[in-house]
Amino acid sequence: MKINDFCNMQELSSIARNWSKLTGLKVDITDTEGNVIATSMDSSQDAADPGFSENEDENSESAFTRHASVELKIRDEVIGTVTVTNPDESDADYSVVIPLIDSLLNGYISNQYYVYADDKVLSRLSDGIKETNGLVKKVISSTNTLKGIQKRQKIVAINASIEAARVGQAGRGFAVVAEEVKKLSDASSEANDKIERVVNQIRDVVSTLSLDKDDNA
Repeated sequence: MKINDFCNMQELSSIARNWSKLTGLKVDITDTEGNVIATSMDSSQDAADPGFSENEDENSESAFTRHASVELKIRDEVIGTVTVTNPDESDADYSVVIPLIDSLLNGYISNQYYVYADDKVLSRLSDGIKETNGLVKKVISSTNTLKGIQKRQKIVAINASIEAARVGQAGRGFAVVAEEVKKLSDASSEANDKIERVVNQIRDVVSTLSLDKDDNA
């Protein structure tokens, strides 16, 4: 994951510059490949060497050093480094400013990431709703087709019953078949009604969730 993928880099650079104005310290933000992606320095200046780590600072005999660094993380994954440097190249005590900039930048980047992640979730939800609407329309079309078949089945059953009654005893077997066709049509009609009720319920739920109020199933 790269900071550039989800973070507003102009805002990130602005935070670094404002921090530098308040503290008099240089701020450089690098990605996991060591590229400086935001800095409080003028373009004419060289970027500070980010090679000094916070752990090295803790292991030194003095808290006064030229550089101090903290990691930028999303869900415990390191995605960059913030390096703070004293511009006059003298040693400085970072024990106060480092925790503050750590909290500031990690908080900002986390907020940017979750806004980005939420947008992706909403986009997938919107796509899913549209796809569901399409499927509902297909089911409705299929149930309408079934209704047409059921009507024809009933007509066939009625005609068969009439013919069976007309020929009398010889048409008894035909009458049994006609009755079974009628039962099948009634059962299909009942099942179709249940499907239609479920589809309507799904359509109502999708309509409630829909981000686009103009979309109708």
